[in-house]
Amino acid sequence: MATGGLNGFPAHAQSTGGAVTPGATFSTTTSPAGGFAGGGAATSEFSIGPGSIVYAPQPKAKQDTNSEPETPIGIYDPLRKAKRVRGMEIEHVFIPWHEFDAAELQHTARYARKRKRRMMITVEPWTNAPNRTDGGENLFGDIVAGAYDETITSVCTEIKKVRRRPLVRWGHEMEEVTGRYPWARYDSAGYIKAYRYFVSTCREIASKARFVWSPIGHEGLDDYYPGSAYVDMIGFPVWGYRKADQKWYGHARTFGEAVREKYNRVKGYGKPMILAEIGISGPRGYERRWVKGMKKATSTFSRLKAVVYFNMLEPAAWPDGLGKPDWRIKPRLLR
Repeated sequence: MATGGLNGFPAHAQSTGGAVTPGATFSTTTSPAGGFAGGGAATSEFSIGPGSIVYAPQPKAKQDTNSEPETPIGIYDPLRKAKRVRGMEIEHVFIPWHEFDAAELQHTARYARKRKRRMMITVEPWTNAPNRTDGGENLFGDIVAGAYDETITSVCTEIKKVRRRPLVRWGHEMEEVTGRYPWARYDSAGYIKAYRYFVSTCREIASKARFVWSPIGHEGLDDYYPGSAYVDMIGFPVWGYRKADQKWYGHARTFGEAVREKYNRVKGYGKPMILAEIGISGPRGYERRWVKGMKKATSTFSRLKAVVYFNMLEPAAWPDGLGKPDWRIKPRLLR
């Protein structure tokens, strides 16, 4: 999401014109302050290979064998509110590739490594235009023609240095065609060629990386599927905004309701899945119920392997007078 789009709003909400998706562009420019309190927390390991992902928690003393395993949870947290929270599995960052800062990525990688977190890196393929979007109609062709090879090489060379097999999510929410993202276009064939080109090039450089194909979850996403050989995982976003639920659905949706529709659209590919972005905004009871659903997600949805929280204030207004949801949460509540 990080840069906008309509994030799966119902069709009637998308027709309002000028609606902006939750989120704004964030890079890895916020430096973590302070250190990590404590140590020795039990950690978990993702073993990710093409077409498979296994979550294997390390043994814990006196574990209740009758309880459901908790879902691995990660976080996008540029303000570092979760720096002292143990048990987070993934640190999510966004890289706008037109202004890639290698030093910042490695700084964040060290921050994540110190906390025993795997990296998920969302690579945003903006154009080289001053406004980042002009020339979008030529973006895919330019990528395949090699115009962005230097950028791809720079990004993937730094990804190669990241330990613990980073997840790489390129050109997300591509079927959300609003003019917000230059890579979100009706040219699904062009997208597929560009996606394959990036993955093929990056794999030669960063062989440990695992690649996440990440639609927003609309009908029609199948047109953008690049093929099993280019996808290690499938990711999609889910938003729990009670005010919007009441207006658009007539009731406060549960976590399961919000996930199921998108989950069912991609489960036929047989790939492991990750909730690449999730935010919750509503009364405390609503928040608690959603968090509870998140923690049981891998038990409820068998192909879902992890959930990554989007811990930021929404900078842009949602349509239909819904204002700006605040996705921020006390990170300790996620564990």
